[in-house]
Amino acid sequence: MLEDCNYWISRLQPRKRTLTSEECFHLWSELGYLRFHIWSKTLSKEESDVLGASAQKLQEQLSEAVVRYTVPHAKTSILLVRLEDEMMNVIEKMQHWISRANQLLKEHNLAESWDQTEFDSWIQDLMDDIGYTLELLGAMKLSLSTKATDSLANLEKNLRGIFPESVRQYRESGHYPIDAGRKVWPESFWWR
Repeated sequence: MLEDCNYWISRLQPRKRTLTSEECFHLWSELGYLRFHIWSKTLSKEESDVLGASAQKLQEQLSEAVVRYTVPHAKTSILLVRLEDEMMNVIEKMQHWISRANQLLKEHNLAESWDQTEFDSWIQDLMDDIGYTLELLGAMKLSLSTKATDSLANLEKNLRGIFPESVRQYRESGHYPIDAGRKVWPESFWWR
């Protein structure tokens, strides 16, 4: 992951090919993960400190690139535009899966239809990517457009609408509960 972030940041240097929308989203989410995952719970203090320092340096380089990729008189950086484009694609995918999960919940059939790892893959993992992206944007003092913010608010509302019942159905079925509350997530990750 650190190697991927280094590679993507290197592509943002002057006279290099820039990043696609998908690559921008992956850079922000993975760098957010490196910066805000609670590494002290899973790594030694030395490893956690080294990783934290490396991620902080990458964040500083990304901040410089955001400025470099903002054309004169523009309101926002092309990198943020690309990031939002892919984030909107991810939100659309998640809304599809949340809608499908809602149907299965109404039929009391979620845990029997989807393995818990499918729920993770189609909904929670993508929400993690968005969450880490938002953590990094906040740390960089950057904001999303109103359209993206509204889409995220709607996504969160829909996810909150299915989440408690999803957890209940998985527990009742004898499956592993949806990520049983490991303390390695940022506090803002209410779904974890």
